[in-house]
Amino acid sequence: MKRSRLIAFSLLLSVACTAFAAGKAEALPRVPVGDLASADPAKVDITDLPLGTVQSLHETGTPQLVNNIAEWRLEVKGAGIKRPLSLSYADLQAMPTVKKKVLLVCPGFFADFVEWEGVPVSALLEKAGASNSWVNAIFTSWDGYAGRFSKDEVDSHLLFLALKVNGETLPAAHGYPVRLVAEHLYGGRWVKWITEVTVE
Repeated sequence: MKRSRLIAFSLLLSVACTAFAAGKAEALPRVPVGDLASADPAKVDITDLPLGTVQSLHETGTPQLVNNIAEWRLEVKGAGIKRPLSLSYADLQAMPTVKKKVLLVCPGFFADFVEWEGVPVSALLEKAGASNSWVNAIFTSWDGYAGRFSKDEVDSHLLFLALKVNGETLPAAHGYPVRLVAEHLYGGRWVKWITEVTVE
């Protein structure tokens, strides 16, 4: 019996991974919590999902520690903006923020559902004087990891630079001082420890 269940599970996992790789991952409107890691976050009804805790968040990457937050800066630059910015943590805290419960899915591995709060990317681009013809926005981590988003993705998804999670200051393990939250997009693109935004 155990062998039959293992085989069935293996087949199910194989089908899910194949569908994801082909860009055809599908999920029912309401997905059991245990199946979220195989779901497309854009197709999950989060209405009844239980909110996770900060302690339960999965950790990926090596935390990049900021020794002096007063000296830390977020650089916003590139040919797609008119006003390059060098923003302090206090500058970001003073900007308008959005607060929303967003599902993070790392396909095939885990899913986290918590409430994030931070500065909308749209507000950051407006402050930097983004042109109407910019093409890509690249978010780069302190460790060199980067995520590239097209203008269409930024315009059609809620993207924001999170400073808090579940009302708490973002922990170092999850991106402090700032990480990207990209609603309906897979977690591998949610860059942590962001120090630079380049607009092309």
